[in-house]
Amino acid sequence: MREHFWAAGLASTSALCGLLPARPRYALASRIGRAVGGFFPMKRAAVERNLAVINERSGRRFKSEDVFRNFGVTLSDFLGGRVVDIAVEGREHAEAARAVGRGVLVLTSHLGNWELGGRVLADWGWPVTAVFQPYKSRAMQRFIQKRRAPTLRYLAVGRGAAHGVGKVLKNHGSVVMLADRPFGEDGATVTLCGRPARLPRGPFLFACRFNTPVIPGFVVMDRPGHYRTIVEAPLWPEGPDAVKNLMDKMALVLEKYLTLYADQWYCFEPVWDL
Repeated sequence: MREHFWAAGLASTSALCGLLPARPRYALASRIGRAVGGFFPMKRAAVERNLAVINERSGRRFKSEDVFRNFGVTLSDFLGGRVVDIAVEGREHAEAARAVGRGVLVLTSHLGNWELGGRVLADWGWPVTAVFQPYKSRAMQRFIQKRRAPTLRYLAVGRGAAHGVGKVLKNHGSVVMLADRPFGEDGATVTLCGRPARLPRGPFLFACRFNTPVIPGFVVMDRPGHYRTIVEAPLWPEGPDAVKNLMDKMALVLEKYLTLYADQWYCFEPVWDL
């Protein structure tokens, strides 16, 4: 019932976003985003707990209201379906890893506008399979799915995704997954921002099983309507405990981006036990 409510609300907001010019749309989205933070105190508290860890680690002063404000702006781009500007840094890392011929596993997080990452890969001409956590509500799922990159193949967690990912990587294809929170599994502990946190283990198990490089990639917002895709150097399975080794390396990359762009990290549940 709650997701039906959200689907209806997002549909109305999407229609409004499609009507407004950029400047008033972003101003309205910013205000709505900040207001939403006040309506959901548990979500806001979770964001503040996460920011407390990141601020301590980075020495910066990220604020929860900025997280909700940026989320509103980013969501308006996603819902409005408008053309946005996307710069790319580090494409050579991805192309070099793919040229090895072992397939690639692109890992990202709920940072910035992660949905744009699939569009970037599709624009490069890569055949890409993306894994997602399905919504309980069919209406919500249809609403979100219509706004995703249309040329990608999608696999839903719990509905044969594991088999599908294995098949793609076995054939040296490309898979995109979110890797900052476990979903559909318990995950495993890493050190993130100086404290224990849990990352999903599944992507790294796949990487080790098929000897596939992991490519960390993130899409951050420089300003409303202008995004930057950053592709990091590939991470390869190494050492006697390759899964743990890969997870530790990914945690370091993730920490780098969290300490730079924590006000664009849309993780509305506590990551660290304080």
